[in-house]
Amino acid sequence: AVCEGNARELGDAAVWKFAGLLPMLDPPREDTPATIESLHHANISVKMITGDHANVGKETSRLIGLGTNVLPGEEMRNAPSETKNDIIWNADGFAAVLPSDKREIVLVLRNHFGLVTGMTGDGVNDAAALSAAQVGIAVAGATDAAKNAADLILTEEGLSPIYGAVLESRRIFARIKAYVVYRVAASIILVLTLSIVIFVTSCAVDSLMIIILALLNDVSMIPVAYDNAKATTKPQLPVAKTLVLQSLFYGLVQAGLSLMFIFSMANNRDERFAIDLNGPNNEGCTGEARGFIWFHLVMVTELMIFSVRAPRFVLLSPPPSMYLAGSVLLTLILGGLIAGFLQTWTVPGGDIGWIILFNIASFLVVDLMKLQFRKMIGEEPGDVILSDDLLTPTTRTETQKTVEKGERYRTHRESIVSVADRNHVVEVKSKSGLPAFFSLGGETMMDNGYVNVRKGVAGLAASSVVPSGTRRTKQVSSPY
Repeated sequence: AVCEGNARELGDAAVWKFAGLLPMLDPPREDTPATIESLHHANISVKMITGDHANVGKETSRLIGLGTNVLPGEEMRNAPSETKNDIIWNADGFAAVLPSDKREIVLVLRNHFGLVTGMTGDGVNDAAALSAAQVGIAVAGATDAAKNAADLILTEEGLSPIYGAVLESRRIFARIKAYVVYRVAASIILVLTLSIVIFVTSCAVDSLMIIILALLNDVSMIPVAYDNAKATTKPQLPVAKTLVLQSLFYGLVQAGLSLMFIFSMANNRDERFAIDLNGPNNEGCTGEARGFIWFHLVMVTELMIFSVRAPRFVLLSPPPSMYLAGSVLLTLILGGLIAGFLQTWTVPGGDIGWIILFNIASFLVVDLMKLQFRKMIGEEPGDVILSDDLLTPTTRTETQKTVEKGERYRTHRESIVSVADRNHVVEVKSKSGLPAFFSLGGETMMDNGYVNVRKGVAGLAASSVVPSGTRRTKQVSSPY
């Protein structure tokens, strides 16, 4: 509008004439649609929460590739409690919200639906929601209040670093998971195989060589920390039950195959390759048999890491790092040399060849069985994300967005961790010996797991008595 004359002097008498509209545009960053596309591909749903008008929120949501089911915050606040959670679950975003609305949305997704929830923000009004989320992310240029409440602080403009953080975290978890499953499975293989062979035939591998075998396993697995792990489209869950089941699968199957191989070689009609598990006059197995069993266990445990780490069939999965492959290869060569040239063993080359052939064949068979077992226990990792680059966004109709959203939500439901696995509560009880052990001159001692100041022997005796009905618990921090 334009005023004829000096508007300051005319005051209320000033006459304004409409001249036109001056539109203002605050478009999203160029990389935001690609970031949303990439996060969706990784089965991470995104909801937009803004203080702008609902129409502005719908248009912004459309521009960045989200659905346009953006609801006013007032509609959520006025919704009945029995339907509010479903409204939050189904909405693509919320507009004209209050700071308390943001926190409520985060808590509903986290506590009611059991989802791992992240929140991005930059202002003071985002601090409560950032603190409530499992992963609070303060964007570049955020206020100090937002940074203090957040778990991650982005130093680069835009949201694309979040996608890189997701991929790297999944790679780290894949390495940890592979080592945990491998370590437990290898122990099961060694214990079962050696124990059953001893009980059945009295053939005992030298204790020193078993220690060396365990040492070789540990040293050769150090490069797992630098393995060429790949992120997958389906989140991997830190559920102890599935980790134990996978370890049992590898341990029991490989131990069974190992026992079958060892006893079949003991009964081999071809004396050139037969091993003697009983020895002359049943006085114990020969050194050749002990070396045969030892090198077989070295090979079966070393090769197993390649199956455990592979999200798909090992020949179709990304190759391991050169450090891990080289470490395993050197260990196998060293094990073969020890078995073949140790004076008390001297395993023939033909037997070493049979061990190599059997282990390669059993390795491939077990790896194929692994795929079906993971599917049976709900541990399918999904497709491998081969590149860290952002995906190119594609234009979709609202129907297509809704269908893809439903598929992601189905993955979310499959990935929900139970309350028992999310909440780890440790009960600390007073023990009569514990306060005395931690007492310092009778003045400072432990009472029910907490440090209390008491004096004298009477205080020590009193601290070791738990009143009936008293129970103190501590909540241990958890990623959920």
